[in-house]
Amino acid sequence: MSSAYNGRPGLGLRAAGIGGVTAGACLTMYLALLLAAVLPAGRAAGQPPAPDRAADEAAIRSAAAAYREALARGDAAAIRAAWTTDGDLVDGFGGVVPAGDLAEAGGQPAAEQRSVAAAGETRLRFITPDVALEDGRCEASVPGLSRPLAGSFTAIWVRQGDVWKLAGVRESERPVVADASSLDDLDWMVGDWELVPDEGVDTEGTSSMEMTVRWDPARTFLIREARLTPPADSGESVVQLQQRIGWDPAVGRIRSWSFSTDGSRAEATWFRDGGSWIARGALVLPDGTQASSTNIYTFDGTDRCTWRKVWPSLGSDQPSIRATWVRKARSTK
Repeated sequence: MSSAYNGRPGLGLRAAGIGGVTAGACLTMYLALLLAAVLPAGRAAGQPPAPDRAADEAAIRSAAAAYREALARGDAAAIRAAWTTDGDLVDGFGGVVPAGDLAEAGGQPAAEQRSVAAAGETRLRFITPDVALEDGRCEASVPGLSRPLAGSFTAIWVRQGDVWKLAGVRESERPVVADASSLDDLDWMVGDWELVPDEGVDTEGTSSMEMTVRWDPARTFLIREARLTPPADSGESVVQLQQRIGWDPAVGRIRSWSFSTDGSRAEATWFRDGGSWIARGALVLPDGTQASSTNIYTFDGTDRCTWRKVWPSLGSDQPSIRATWVRKARSTK
């Protein structure tokens, strides 16, 4: 928990669960991980591949399998070797993760449960003898969600010498399916809240956070205002955040827009998943870095709301967060 509240630039929205929310996206690194079953373009069922492409197709399949194995065993050197020097991954929200960061994160053991993706059939097209595009669809199972999230991806393979390597992966999420939820269904948020870490979490030297939620005068937006207060001896400044949640007629969804005094900003799409509310979107930090994540809010029907933040990309340096928002007692004055 302390790493989530350490006062680094841009962590205001990250820590509050107010910004950077999926979506991401959550298919990011795993799209590259699951490059499998390659089906060349234009091949009829049962028809063998053209002789001049058979060796290349087999080499790409072999490279993809070796990459998956390297990720499974946490072999950072092998993960890095699977990519070109300037390779990168771009998620559905525009977040860019350089190949070097993917290798560093992929070579570290996962402290928390990560998203797991399963790829369907993919299609391979050769643009030149040394460049191939692989298009496919996959579904990501995100911890805390009852249903997988669907998306598509394109992997860019290039030949360097006698070896096929990944030059890039570009991910695209399918739009969130509209449900019958309305903004009024979030009325339970109204009130004053404080963030309480899970039992057993070391809170020494961490920041405290409080939040107030109210309707605007016309009840067209819920306004969430949070205050992240660092330890007195940290020398860090207080970070204030504001988020507006409302119905966006342009996309026919509940959306949110968040802003922090440290210069961060974020947008997210909200939807129900069983008994929880999911907020998925993108966060822009003061230095221009982009990230995507999934925030999961589960209200107990009274005065407690469990909050989980899942960072989908292996390239992210942020651990998953779990804490509880507790509604403060209402004043009797």
